[in-house]
Amino acid sequence: MQKVLNDVFGLGAFRPGQEEVVRAALAGRHTLAIMPTGAGKSLCYQLPAVLLPGMTLVVSPLIALMKDQCDKLSELGLLASQVNSAQTSRETREAVEDIADARPHFAITTPERFTQPEFLQTLDGVLIDLIVIDEAHCISQWGHDFRPAYLELAAAIKALGSPPVLALTATAPPPVIDDIRTQLDLPDLHVVNTGTYRPNLKYEVIQVDDDTMKQRQLLRLLGELDGIGIVYTSTVKHAEELATLLKGNGLAVERYHGRMAARDRHEIQERFMRAELKAIVATNAFGMGIDKSDIRFVVHYSIPGSVDAYYQESGRAGRDGDPARCVLMFRKADQRTHLYFIGRKDDEERRRAERGKLDKMIAYAQSALCRWQLILREFDESIDGDACGDCDNCRRNRARRELPTAS
Repeated sequence: MQKVLNDVFGLGAFRPGQEEVVRAALAGRHTLAIMPTGAGKSLCYQLPAVLLPGMTLVVSPLIALMKDQCDKLSELGLLASQVNSAQTSRETREAVEDIADARPHFAITTPERFTQPEFLQTLDGVLIDLIVIDEAHCISQWGHDFRPAYLELAAAIKALGSPPVLALTATAPPPVIDDIRTQLDLPDLHVVNTGTYRPNLKYEVIQVDDDTMKQRQLLRLLGELDGIGIVYTSTVKHAEELATLLKGNGLAVERYHGRMAARDRHEIQERFMRAELKAIVATNAFGMGIDKSDIRFVVHYSIPGSVDAYYQESGRAGRDGDPARCVLMFRKADQRTHLYFIGRKDDEERRRAERGKLDKMIAYAQSALCRWQLILREFDESIDGDACGDCDNCRRNRARRELPTAS
């Protein structure tokens, strides 16, 4: 393990949790690894794949990143084939032929493709050492990025003879962990949780009364924030309007959302990666799996629907370990968008659960308690002591305590 870590990956030591996950994968244990964004989840399956004789199959919801993954693996001297709906029929045919002949070390595909009987037939007779399920919170109906095709994974895995499974995610509150275990039908799932707390992330909330005040505060913020970052909005319309407003005020920003042409999204993403933009104004279509470690701020212009979604999105900042600011702009009326979508859901239990998550998020925004403690409570975790000492509430409470008392 140490030799491969040094020689193939050029690393001197494992990060927290990595070695335990690698050993579990090599031992053939079904494992769920919960590690913060930037903690090195990819190594947890790439290293075992080098040591194991067969193929590693990676199931990922992110077509946009599959080419990057394949290119990075190639740079390490590891052959990878991708199969997804963005390819031409010829590219797909060639990739499927390679996989059927067991040529690549890695086969990377979407859950939709993986669960198709034709694709499973392709894998018949191929030695599969490990099935990797990336963004595993998508399996859970209580996860913030639920994706129905993930529910078919358990049957597909069984059809392949139940090889060892490694599920990976940055966030999984206890109900989501239980649901992943149930949906994959893996009662013996080994959970490695390296913890949620990242002290370099500085959380704060800005209370606003109306849209004009919110826009003014955002312009002020972007003027004072160092480096580059992301501004999240709740709708495509908001992303378009806000990007236009910020550009009109001389800021180098672009919008990013799922209704844009793939070519435009790719070009904007590349400009962001090259640090040519101050910020991207985006819906949550942007950011999952983005491999940029030096994002210095994430601003939520609209309140997210849950604390775990907020942690996942804000956690895209500061992956290099340096300080980064996570700012939520809170206007109570903004919850109306979420309430509208919650009201349209069919299942009463689902509506109740979604409303409960939103209520916790609103409580976070209005609380005077330590922001980190409020986030960690969602994951059944806590900080030693009673506060992080560095969020806006902690700084405010400290300043209050340090005020000179009248003699």
